[in-house]
Amino acid sequence: MWEKIKEKFLNKKFLTFGIIGAFNTVFCLLLNRGFIAMGTEVGIASILSDAISMIPSYLLNMKFTYHQELSWKSFITFPLSYIPGWIISFLIVEILHRLLGVPEQYAKLISVPIYIPVNFLCMSFIVGKFGKKKAESEPEE
Repeated sequence: MWEKIKEKFLNKKFLTFGIIGAFNTVFCLLLNRGFIAMGTEVGIASILSDAISMIPSYLLNMKFTYHQELSWKSFITFPLSYIPGWIISFLIVEILHRLLGVPEQYAKLISVPIYIPVNFLCMSFIVGKFGKKKAESEPEE
Protein backbone atom coordinates (compact mmCIF):
# COMPACT_ATOMS: atom_id res chain seq x y z
CA MET A 1 0.00 0.00 0.00
CA TRP A 2 2.82 2.42 0.87
CA GLU A 3 4.29 1.84 -2.60
CA LYS A 4 0.98 2.82 -4.23
CA ILE A 5 0.86 6.01 -2.16
CA LYS A 6 4.47 6.86 -3.04
CA GLU A 7 3.79 6.17 -6.72
CA LYS A 8 0.71 8.45 -6.77
CA PHE A 9 1.91 11.32 -4.59
CA LEU A 10 5.73 11.37 -4.42
CA ASN A 11 6.57 12.46 -7.94
CA LYS A 12 7.27 15.56 -10.04
CA LYS A 13 3.66 15.85 -11.20
CA PHE A 14 2.29 16.01 -7.65
CA LEU A 15 5.08 18.42 -6.61
CA THR A 16 4.20 20.74 -9.51
CA PHE A 17 0.52 20.39 -8.66
CA GLY A 18 1.39 21.24 -5.04
CA ILE A 19 3.35 24.37 -5.93
CA ILE A 20 0.57 25.60 -8.22
CA GLY A 21 -1.91 24.60 -5.54
CA ALA A 22 -0.04 26.63 -2.92
CA PHE A 23 -0.20 29.73 -5.12
CA ASN A 24 -3.82 29.03 -5.93
CA THR A 25 -4.67 28.42 -2.28
CA VAL A 26 -3.26 31.79 -1.25
CA PHE A 27 -5.21 33.43 -4.07
CA CYS A 28 -8.37 31.54 -3.08
CA LEU A 29 -7.99 32.40 0.61
CA LEU A 30 -7.48 36.08 -0.21
CA LEU A 31 -10.63 36.01 -2.34
CA ASN A 32 -12.48 34.24 0.47
CA ARG A 33 -11.39 36.81 3.05
CA GLY A 34 -12.36 39.60 0.65
CA PHE A 35 -15.83 38.17 0.11
CA ILE A 36 -16.30 37.74 3.88
CA ALA A 37 -15.09 41.31 4.45
CA MET A 38 -17.76 42.47 1.95
CA GLY A 39 -20.40 40.68 4.03
CA THR A 40 -20.84 37.54 1.94
CA GLU A 41 -22.09 34.53 3.92
CA VAL A 42 -19.21 32.14 4.75
CA GLY A 43 -20.44 29.16 2.70
CA ILE A 44 -21.16 31.31 -0.36
CA ALA A 45 -17.77 33.04 0.04
CA SER A 46 -16.13 29.61 0.05
CA ILE A 47 -17.88 28.55 -3.16
CA LEU A 48 -17.20 31.85 -4.96
CA SER A 49 -13.52 31.91 -4.04
CA ASP A 50 -13.12 28.30 -5.19
CA ALA A 51 -14.88 28.96 -8.50
CA ILE A 52 -12.89 32.09 -9.35
CA SER A 53 -9.54 30.61 -8.36
CA MET A 54 -10.20 27.66 -10.66
CA ILE A 55 -9.28 29.80 -13.69
CA PRO A 56 -5.58 30.34 -12.88
CA SER A 57 -5.45 26.75 -11.62
CA TYR A 58 -6.64 25.51 -15.01
CA LEU A 59 -4.13 27.61 -16.92
CA LEU A 60 -1.14 26.73 -14.74
CA ASN A 61 -1.94 23.04 -14.28
CA MET A 62 -2.62 22.41 -17.94
CA LYS A 63 0.69 24.02 -18.88
CA PHE A 64 3.06 22.89 -16.12
CA THR A 65 1.55 19.83 -14.42
CA TYR A 66 -0.17 17.95 -17.23
CA HIS A 67 1.50 19.49 -20.32
CA GLN A 68 -1.84 19.65 -22.10
CA GLU A 69 -3.10 22.03 -24.75
CA LEU A 70 -5.64 24.60 -23.66
CA SER A 71 -9.03 24.11 -25.22
CA TRP A 72 -12.63 25.00 -24.56
CA LYS A 73 -13.40 21.31 -24.06
CA SER A 74 -10.76 20.92 -21.34
CA PHE A 75 -11.70 24.30 -19.82
CA ILE A 76 -15.34 23.26 -19.55
CA THR A 77 -14.56 19.78 -18.18
CA PHE A 78 -11.77 20.95 -15.85
CA PRO A 79 -14.18 22.17 -13.14
CA LEU A 80 -15.56 18.62 -12.90
CA SER A 81 -12.33 17.69 -11.17
CA TYR A 82 -13.06 20.27 -8.48
CA ILE A 83 -16.57 19.09 -7.60
CA PRO A 84 -15.55 16.48 -4.98
CA GLY A 85 -13.07 18.93 -3.44
CA TRP A 86 -15.65 21.73 -3.40
CA ILE A 87 -18.18 19.51 -1.68
CA ILE A 88 -15.64 18.34 0.90
CA SER A 89 -14.38 21.89 1.46
CA PHE A 90 -17.88 23.32 1.79
CA LEU A 91 -18.91 20.65 4.29
CA ILE A 92 -15.74 21.08 6.35
CA VAL A 93 -16.13 24.88 6.40
CA GLU A 94 -19.76 24.62 7.44
CA ILE A 95 -19.08 22.01 10.15
CA LEU A 96 -16.07 23.86 11.53
CA HIS A 97 -17.77 27.23 11.57
CA ARG A 98 -21.39 26.40 12.38
CA LEU A 99 -21.01 23.39 14.65
CA LEU A 100 -17.57 23.82 16.18
CA GLY A 101 -17.42 27.61 16.32
CA VAL A 102 -14.18 27.99 14.37
CA PRO A 103 -13.88 31.60 13.16
CA GLU A 104 -15.00 31.85 9.54
CA GLN A 105 -11.65 33.23 8.37
CA TYR A 106 -9.88 30.06 9.58
CA ALA A 107 -12.44 27.41 8.65
CA LYS A 108 -11.44 27.46 4.97
CA LEU A 109 -7.74 27.25 5.79
CA ILE A 110 -8.27 24.17 7.95
CA SER A 111 -10.05 22.37 5.09
CA VAL A 112 -7.13 22.75 2.66
CA PRO A 113 -4.98 19.70 3.58
CA ILE A 114 -8.00 17.44 3.31
CA TYR A 115 -9.22 18.35 -0.14
CA ILE A 116 -5.85 18.78 -1.94
CA PRO A 117 -5.21 15.04 -2.49
CA VAL A 118 -8.84 14.56 -3.54
CA ASN A 119 -8.46 17.36 -6.11
CA PHE A 120 -5.21 15.92 -7.44
CA LEU A 121 -6.70 12.47 -8.02
CA CYS A 122 -9.86 13.84 -9.60
CA MET A 123 -7.99 16.36 -11.74
CA SER A 124 -5.54 13.73 -12.98
CA PHE A 125 -8.47 11.55 -14.02
CA ILE A 126 -10.40 14.35 -15.76
CA VAL A 127 -7.36 15.78 -17.55
CA GLY A 128 -6.31 12.31 -18.65
CA LYS A 129 -9.78 11.64 -20.03
CA PHE A 130 -10.52 15.01 -21.71
CA GLY A 131 -7.15 16.71 -22.18
CA LYS A 132 -5.08 16.72 -25.35
CA LYS A 133 -1.32 16.30 -25.09
CA LYS A 134 0.81 19.05 -26.55
CA ALA A 135 2.38 18.28 -29.91
CA GLU A 136 5.33 15.89 -29.74
CA SER A 137 7.64 18.62 -31.04
CA GLU A 138 7.09 20.69 -27.90
CA PRO A 139 9.17 19.83 -24.84
CA GLU A 140 7.23 18.64 -21.80
CA GLU A 141 9.52 20.17 -19.18
